[in-house]
Order: sequence, then C-alpha cells, then structure tokens
Amino acid sequence: MTFRTLARVVVYDINSQRILLIRNKNTDFWYVPGGGWEYEKENILECGVREVKEETGLDVVTDKFMYLREYHESPEKIFFETFWLAHPKNTVDLNKDHVDMDLNGKVEEAKWFTQQELLRLTIFPEFLKNKFWSDVEKIGSDEDRFIGF
Repeated sequence: MTFRTLARVVVYDINSQRILLIRNKNTDFWYVPGGGWEYEKENILECGVREVKEETGLDVVTDKFMYLREYHESPEKIFFETFWLAHPKNTVDLNKDHVDMDLNGKVEEAKWFTQQELLRLTIFPEFLKNKFWSDVEKIGSDEDRFIGF
C-alpha cells in the first residue's frame, strides 16, 4: 500500500470574495491548485506555495490550515490532502473574466469565482461550493472548527 500527502491551496480574495480555480486540458471540472509534497525538500506550506506558483504563476501567502481529506484512488493507493487558505501576495486584477497568468503546460485555464458561480460548475472538491464559505467567515473568531478526526 502506498500513501501520498498533497497540499491544496484555496486562494481567496477577501475583498471580492472569490476563489481561484484551475482547469486542465481535456477536462470539464475545476479544482484548487496543489500537488504532491516533496517532504525531503520542503515543508507542507512551502509545497502549497510552490504548487500554486508552478500551476498559475501566482505568488501567494498562506493564511490558515482549513481541511484534511483522505481518499483512496485504489485499494493500494491512499492520498491525504491538506487544504490551506491563502491570499495573493501582490495585487491581482480580479475584474478580468479570465486570469492572465503564466500557466504551466498542464493547466489550461485559471479563473476567479464567487460562491454563486461555483454552484453551476463541476468542481473538486464539492465542499468548496458551500462548506468553505461558512468556514471562511469564522476565521479570526474564537469559534473552534472541527476538521474531522
């Protein structure tokens, strides 16, 4: 059995209340940037920042741990995904429909979405349509969040 840890990053612009999603070539779904943790070279936060940069060209600052998700690609391959909240390091023009970024060869499109826009899309993971938005409102409050153990 093999295990792999991934860092996923929900890049969120608090002013416009939009998140950044990407889409690969020949796919019909959107997802948050991220990828495999090279634990011998970096910590998990550095992994997330690196993956966002590689996939979108955008520099981000991580703000907070959000979620841990386990999924089984097959009976012999298990993934642990960490989800981190981040914001753009520099000013980004969010008024454009599509994002002008240095996308890598695998990523075809990057775009900012509101919660309402997400409801009409096929996205991964699904909890970004609702759960994320209620959780992000609680950041900075004294309320504890149960992340599932």
